[in-house]
Amino acid sequence: MDFLRVGSMGMNHARVYADLDRVQLVAVADSNAEAVQKVARKCNAKAYTDFTQLLDDEAIDAVSIAVPTSMHKQVAMAALQKGKHVLLEKPIALTEEEAQEIIDCSKKNKVKLMIGHIERFNPAIRELKQRLHRGDLGQIYKIDVQRIGPFPVRITDVGVITDLSVHDLDIISYLFGHDPIRIYAETQQRLHPHHEDSVTALISYRNDALAVLNINYLSPTKTRQLKVFGKRGMFEVNYLTQDLYFYENKAFGSEDWKSVSQGDMTLINLPKKEPLQVEIEEFVQCILKDTEPPVSGEQGLQILKLAQLLFHSAKDKKIINL
Repeated sequence: MDFLRVGSMGMNHARVYADLDRVQLVAVADSNAEAVQKVARKCNAKAYTDFTQLLDDEAIDAVSIAVPTSMHKQVAMAALQKGKHVLLEKPIALTEEEAQEIIDCSKKNKVKLMIGHIERFNPAIRELKQRLHRGDLGQIYKIDVQRIGPFPVRITDVGVITDLSVHDLDIISYLFGHDPIRIYAETQQRLHPHHEDSVTALISYRNDALAVLNINYLSPTKTRQLKVFGKRGMFEVNYLTQDLYFYENKAFGSEDWKSVSQGDMTLINLPKKEPLQVEIEEFVQCILKDTEPPVSGEQGLQILKLAQLLFHSAKDKKIINL
C-alpha cells in the first residue's frame, strides 16, 4: 500500500509510515521546501511543495493530513475526490458545515475517512476503558481533566477549545458511552492574538456523572492528566508517561461503604507504545481489511459539535441544556 503525508508536522507521521510493513511511503508534501526536503531525504520519499500535484499520483492509495484546521476542508476534499483514503488530524474541520461536507465526500467517493483523535490510542486510556466497562470502579461520579502547557505560537487559526478540548471531549465520550445533558464554560484570552487560550468547563451526563475540564496554553509546564472518581476509588491517567494508577477506597465494601478512606495505590503495568504508531497501524488495517475506521468522520463531527457548544456557552455566558 502506498501513502503520502501532507502537512507541516510531517516528520513523525512519515517516520511511522516508513517503518510499517505492507506500506510504502511514496511522498511527502509541505509548502516549506526546506522542511519537506529534509523529511523526504530521511524517509527516502519524493518531496512536493504543492499537495495537488502529489494527489495526481495514481499509485498513492491513502493520505495522512495534518495541515492547519482552517485548511482541513480544502485538502481533505481534494484527496477524497481523488479516491484516496484519508487520515485527517483532529479536529475534523473548522465548522460543522465543513465537517459534514468532508463526511459526505468520503461516502460519495467510497473511501475511508478516519479522524486522528490520538488519545484514543494511548495504552493507558484503552486499559482504563476496559476496567471501567467491567465495573472495576463501580458507579462513576466524576472525571477531572487537566490539559495545560505553554502557548504554541504556531497555532494561530484556532483557540484551545478547537485545538485541545476536542481531545478530552472525545475521551470522555469514549469512556462514558453517554451524551452530555448540560454544558457550561468560561474562557480567557491572555496570550493568543486571536482566540481563547484558556477554557474551564463543567459538563453533566445522563448517568449523573460530571466532567470538569481545565485546559489552557498558560502553563510553563506541560500536564496531560485525567482522573476518574467512583464508588471503589479513583483511576488516574498520565497521558505523557502512559501510566495508569488505581487509588483504592478502603471503605468500599464495609458496613459504612458510603464513606471514603485511603487504601492502596496500584500502578498498573502496561506495555508502552507510541499512540501515533497505533493510530496509523489501525488506519492501515481498516483499509486492508475493509473495516470501519476506529474513529469515524461522524464521531469527529459529534466532538466538534460539543466543542462548539463550549464556545457558545462561554460567549453567551449561559448554561446550555441539551
